[in-house]
Amino acid sequence: MKPSPFSRKKTTLNSEMNVVPYIDVMLVLLVIFMVTAPMLTTGVEVDLPKEQAASMSQNQLPVIVSLTDNGEIFISYENNMDVPVSEPELIDTLSNLQIQSNAETGQPLQIMINADQNNQYGAIVALMANLQQAGIQKVGLLTGPPLPVTP
Repeated sequence: MKPSPFSRKKTTLNSEMNVVPYIDVMLVLLVIFMVTAPMLTTGVEVDLPKEQAASMSQNQLPVIVSLTDNGEIFISYENNMDVPVSEPELIDTLSNLQIQSNAETGQPLQIMINADQNNQYGAIVALMANLQQAGIQKVGLLTGPPLPVTP
């Protein structure tokens, strides 16, 4: 007897997973990430200092220069806390502290600016220019913790 031309041939079931669709999806995702990754690095290129936080001397506390919203300048260093100073006094004091710091530790003086958020940008830049006149090389800006986001 001849087999019927319309009969199906019985084959065993293939129980292996077909990974071709998964590979296609992974290649598409790879291309998407390769295209979008360069777009994520925007901004100004800055050469950041290569210092470790542990190298900061624990004996040398930073000098804090405070600028109020009405333009008053205060300086805090060693045992002198929140001493009001004028711009020329600030430059002289910081120059002396810089010389003293270089002589004692060999490290540059660390300055932190504590400015009111209502200050004009120009006032903070003028303060930073005064620090530069005093020979200060390391300046940081103090900020408060971020406010919690409410939905």
